[in-house]
Amino acid sequence: MEKDTLKNTRVLVVDDEQETLDLISEYLSDKGMYVVTAATGEQALKCFREEMIGLLILDLYMPDMNGIELLKKIKEIQPKTLVIMITGYGTIHDAVECMKLGASDFITKPLLLDHIHITITRILEEARLKEEAELAQYYKFLSHTDELTGLYNHRHLVATLKRETERHIRYNHTMSLAMVDIDNFKGYNDTKGHEAGNELLIKLALIMRQNTRNCDILTRYGGEEFVIMFPETSPQEASVVAQRICHSLEASLDVTVTIGLASLPKDTKDHDELIRLADKAMYWGKEHGKNRIVIYDGDIATCK
Repeated sequence: MEKDTLKNTRVLVVDDEQETLDLISEYLSDKGMYVVTAATGEQALKCFREEMIGLLILDLYMPDMNGIELLKKIKEIQPKTLVIMITGYGTIHDAVECMKLGASDFITKPLLLDHIHITITRILEEARLKEEAELAQYYKFLSHTDELTGLYNHRHLVATLKRETERHIRYNHTMSLAMVDIDNFKGYNDTKGHEAGNELLIKLALIMRQNTRNCDILTRYGGEEFVIMFPETSPQEASVVAQRICHSLEASLDVTVTIGLASLPKDTKDHDELIRLADKAMYWGKEHGKNRIVIYDGDIATCK
């Protein structure tokens, strides 16, 4: 643990014994930490309402309220505050109960100052590592997610489609893919503005989520185009879902879409070709009046 981490941590020590407050406060201050103290639960709550506290060292038994009650109230005010309980040997069970409520650890009386320092250093390091892990997971999520709609992005589609294609082909299962394109989107943008166009994309994504299964994979392919993967689904079954999406969009947003459907292994066994064929069916629909669902056929002129 770097010294700067300790210096940047604001610590509140809560104990009804002044000698304990002075002992811990002086020790932690010498370690470079900013320390404030409170002798009652009400004083502690007042402190939490007025400033951000990174670490709380709390005596389990206080004259006006016990540590469990105080911990609950503090976690409601500042849920991310790290908490160390101070307890006697006979109240370790209660201290463990506090940990179930969000405390990070407990230290027992009589207090050993080096033990306090080691405990603080450890839980601050654990919190730092957890934050870094959560941040890494968040950035990983962003790398696979479209920022505007919250659907998966093109990168995720490419990786997932390849994997799912291989799985379906291996077991000779059917998978369908839909290419969805908003009709007359350029005119919508030109008439109502790009902000309204973005709002439409967000609402469309929500409607697609509401009308598909959890196992279906929804992707913003680019611009006003979306791709839906339907695992273990025939094109006829996918067409029923596509029809439901079309009706919901027209009723809710007063817009229409054209949807092209292709499937494997009937139409192809290649993941790139599957997208191309669904796209080809969608464009056939665009050229023949829009606002329709087109299932790919080997002779595109016979699409329906």
